[in-house]
Amino acid sequence: QCASLQIAITGSSQGIGLDAAKRFIAQGHTVYHACRSADRAAVAVQAAGGGEPMVCDLTSLASVRTFASELQQRAPLLDVLCLNAGIAPSTKATAPRLTVDGFEECIATNHLGHFLLANLMAPHLSACGGAGRLVVTASSVHDPAQPGGAVGGKGGATLGDLSGLARVVSGGPTMVDGALQYDGSKVYKDSKLCNVLFCREARRRFTALQIRSFNPGFIPASGLFRAPRADNWLGATAFTFIAGVAGFAVPIDVGGARLSYVATDDMLPNGSYLSAQSKSKAATFADGFSDGVISAEGLDDLLAAALWEQSLALVGAA
Repeated sequence: QCASLQIAITGSSQGIGLDAAKRFIAQGHTVYHACRSADRAAVAVQAAGGGEPMVCDLTSLASVRTFASELQQRAPLLDVLCLNAGIAPSTKATAPRLTVDGFEECIATNHLGHFLLANLMAPHLSACGGAGRLVVTASSVHDPAQPGGAVGGKGGATLGDLSGLARVVSGGPTMVDGALQYDGSKVYKDSKLCNVLFCREARRRFTALQIRSFNPGFIPASGLFRAPRADNWLGATAFTFIAGVAGFAVPIDVGGARLSYVATDDMLPNGSYLSAQSKSKAATFADGFSDGVISAEGLDDLLAAALWEQSLALVGAA
């Protein structure tokens, strides 16, 4: 294992990204904080106890390209790229928020921005002169059969024929599966299914890299859920408390430990998707943070390839 790794991580100003960044720095690694603004990057550096502040606004393809170019100059050979940042829209939202490029914001942030970044940085990933690591923060909610994956059997992730993976136009689809009606709850789950399928196809295409992903667990205290909390602050606060007492809520530090482990452990096999049982606080394979369940759609090689090609056409990464 390298004494010091060069690690870039998106979404390191709060939540599990910040916790993992603290761990990376404490372990002697160099961290490049990829945050949506200079202010957030400064917060990340101060809160993590070090690192290099950089701007990477995943809602802007131009910002992603600028960041990748600057990162290549600062770290010509990056060891680890953690695609961790994410947003969840209001579950009550009935109309999408659009990015400067015209995409639905959640899919743009959680999938398309990271997809472009991974493609731009893949040739520059080389861990200690060996296989560089691409680490993706996914989620068990990509699977409708898992807890939280569907409510009452409805609203589970599915990408359909990808006919809605495009810039949003008036009267056109607002969801990846081609649905016209926007669903703020389902779109986040769809974005996590995109993450899982991305990893599946990335392993096939990025043959020189180690592709790893994981489910951090249900972390209601994370900044990820700021929009749903704004919908119903009292209810969300009460739910967070109850979830903590019941034991199925995962503390931020456990999620951060899981991210740190996936990024730095030398023994994990290529293509790993790690998860843990509900109520488990395990953060290593030996302790029970081990092979997770991937949905049937998440195992669809044809869909993974189609998602890749369509995403490539949209972001212009070729």
